[in-house]
Amino acid sequence: MSTILVADFRRFVKQAGILAIGIVLSATVILSSSASAGTFTAESGADARMIQAKIRAAHFLSKATFGPTVADIETLATRIRQVGYRRACEEWIDDQFAIVDNPGQGDLVRTHEETVQEMLVQASMTDTFGSTGVWRYRNHAWWDIALRGEDQLRQRVAWAMSQIFVIGGENFRSVTADETGHGRWLGTVRYYDEVLVDGAFGNYRDVLTNMTYSPIMGTYLSHRQNRKANVGANRYPDENYAREIMQLFSIGLHMLHPDGRPMRTPEGELIATYDNEDIKSLARLFTGMKQNNTNTNFYGPQNDNEPMIIYPPEHDNNRNYSDEAGAPEHKRFLGSTLTTVLPSSLSSNAANVELVKTEIDEGLDVIFNHPNVGPFISRLLIQRLVKSNPSRAYIRRVANKFNDNGSGVRGDFRAVVKAILLDPELTRSQRVRRMRAPDRVTVTSRGTESSRLREPLLLITSMVRGFNPTSDNIDGYMMLKFTMDDFGQEPYGAPSVFNFYLPSYQPAGALPNFQPSRTIPTDGLSAPEFQIMDAVLANESANQIFSWIRSEGINTYLYGLDGTGYRNIISFDLSAESAMVTDLADVPKLIEDLDLRFCNGTLSDESRAAILDGINTYLQSNSAATLSYRLHETIIGVLTSPDCMIEE
Repeated sequence: MSTILVADFRRFVKQAGILAIGIVLSATVILSSSASAGTFTAESGADARMIQAKIRAAHFLSKATFGPTVADIETLATRIRQVGYRRACEEWIDDQFAIVDNPGQGDLVRTHEETVQEMLVQASMTDTFGSTGVWRYRNHAWWDIALRGEDQLRQRVAWAMSQIFVIGGENFRSVTADETGHGRWLGTVRYYDEVLVDGAFGNYRDVLTNMTYSPIMGTYLSHRQNRKANVGANRYPDENYAREIMQLFSIGLHMLHPDGRPMRTPEGELIATYDNEDIKSLARLFTGMKQNNTNTNFYGPQNDNEPMIIYPPEHDNNRNYSDEAGAPEHKRFLGSTLTTVLPSSLSSNAANVELVKTEIDEGLDVIFNHPNVGPFISRLLIQRLVKSNPSRAYIRRVANKFNDNGSGVRGDFRAVVKAILLDPELTRSQRVRRMRAPDRVTVTSRGTESSRLREPLLLITSMVRGFNPTSDNIDGYMMLKFTMDDFGQEPYGAPSVFNFYLPSYQPAGALPNFQPSRTIPTDGLSAPEFQIMDAVLANESANQIFSWIRSEGINTYLYGLDGTGYRNIISFDLSAESAMVTDLADVPKLIEDLDLRFCNGTLSDESRAAILDGINTYLQSNSAATLSYRLHETIIGVLTSPDCMIEE
């Protein structure tokens, strides 16, 4: 029987003592009691209605972007007041689709590869420059697009997908030129663009194809140059990709109901989706794929930048486990038998290349049409975009859109993303009410099952975008370096094919007085992000946030031509915030403003009071304290508070 874990994410944060908000404020906030509501003051009924719309706009945008800006919140809130929440948000999503469909509409809609190459030209380098770790520019480009890109929804979904269809970028740093003349590391950037970014608004079936033929995935999960069996020589196809494409990228380990609940036998046992024979047979399908080069054999020069090609002589032709004259042993997996007829001898001609492609397509169709794919992929995307524990009904509604977008199309990610972001369960995570006498707005959090620990990387992007940043780079690039050591997360940084954290991870230990509801498909609650959050990492990330806020920006040391260093300074515009702390009486209003922008209105009245008390206590004992101190500690107090670290 499963232990009931993580009763209250906020309480877990505070019990673990892993989030501090500075020497002055930490004890006050960590020891404060959990609260479920915060209050926004209003000057009138009309003002209260606009505040309500802003809270709902910020809440939506926190899921659909890398962090809402003040202008984003104002624009969407105004539209919500005009046409209602759902219609306004659907229009916003459709506008994001239009930016991608009509490239001329957005000045800052770029591929990561384009951005990398532009940055390298500016630095007088190429992607094969050997002495400075030029592969770092893939990280610089990722941050710039996340922070400045106009196609925010597509990029946010691509980031979510990068944590499902994982390739470990740490394994790909070679600056050696391949067949294309480019550094091999650049292939990871092309994987991100062509599989993830293009796939975010595309079809899941195309993601399966592009991922399968990717030389980066082929190297990472070892189906590149995967040879057919030679029983006499005790050689069999590599099974790595065959296993992971089922376990992690499509159907999972156990059969699921359409609402994500695991199916069970009459005896209560879980039902496996596949067994070792399925893996062995599917591994035979992924044979005969080689580097995209002109060599007439199976090997030859490396090419990590173009899709792999078929070399028919090394593809399993269904006769490799028996005498060549015997009956073909067709590939069977997931209850299907592939029917593509392959000749007894597969030579390297165009007709046989097409036959092998046809069989691979047939096999990918079997995976694509498995009933588990809809609920399995839907749950993972909901976790990465919205919440850790979606209800069965939420999963079922999104999976239904995966199965049929309303026009008979299966796997349409546009329909899936829209279903995730417009689902009523997203808005039900908090209750936003207008109150009178006096006019005000209260925000009540729905609790544990509606929340998740904020991803460290998303905390960074939200903070930077929320402070109207500018860059001293001549072309405006916002180039961050590495964040793994301080935050446990960075682009291309997943430590294994299992991502930074497992989707079903549960922190150790039980919390009393809480029983998970029957609406979620599992016995216990999941809290994936807690897998990388420990006391050391929390301290490191808090210290880094302190440093950035007190410096009012991020100063990144970069490597340029011939190893010479230069800096990219991203400056925060805190002028509006500064104006709100000239009088201590205005600090509560600043806290409300920060709460709206960064916490979606979930900062409790108790946490607000703790922040104010911490500042007042320090000011009473230090008459020399500056306005900058008041400003910085208020911001730090909000950003690192447990309320803000837990997304609702």
